[in-house]
Amino acid sequence: MKIKGAILDLDGTLVTTANVHKKAWELAIKELGIDNNIDLDSLMGRKTSDIAKIIAGDRWKELYDRKNEYFDELVVKLAKPTPCCPEFLNNLREKNIKIAVVTSSLRRSALKSLSILNLKPDVLISADDVNNGKPDPEPVKKALQLLNLSPYEVFGVGDTLQDIVAYNKANIREIFILESDLKIDFSKAIELGAKKIKNLCYLVNYF
Repeated sequence: MKIKGAILDLDGTLVTTANVHKKAWELAIKELGIDNNIDLDSLMGRKTSDIAKIIAGDRWKELYDRKNEYFDELVVKLAKPTPCCPEFLNNLREKNIKIAVVTSSLRRSALKSLSILNLKPDVLISADDVNNGKPDPEPVKKALQLLNLSPYEVFGVGDTLQDIVAYNKANIREIFILESDLKIDFSKAIELGAKKIKNLCYLVNYF
């Protein structure tokens, strides 16, 4: 069956914002004096509200708001397209492959990141659009519904285990996980059917 669509994570996959999010979390946690030994890398890829609740408990909303403020300040200074991202996206467009961006970020944050790419995807699913974020397959399944495609007509790309679990649970035909600065259990991703690739350069002209 021909590939007709791509479901793509945003932060760390299309733009170098995964570490921007991490930095924003670190600054907000320090500012609010929240004492925790949470491994942030293991939480990346989840909804912002879910991460805030895990870290701060009853103070989650305070942390959530401050983290988002820090992200807004940092993203315009630090974020840029990941290697080969423009070429990869152009190739998808040339082949009439539909693009869905599925992100655990808030829509406002996602739009800031997409503006760096000058990308208007066919479908954008953000944390604001679902009840359950990745690793739950809900956002991926919603993207499939809006693309009007089956799981066997699309491929998925991400940079966290949350992405891969969501793709796997949604029965996505072909799954890729990118190397990143985050500490990832790649063996688990591979067990779930993902192919490990260095960057998006590997996927230019792949399909």
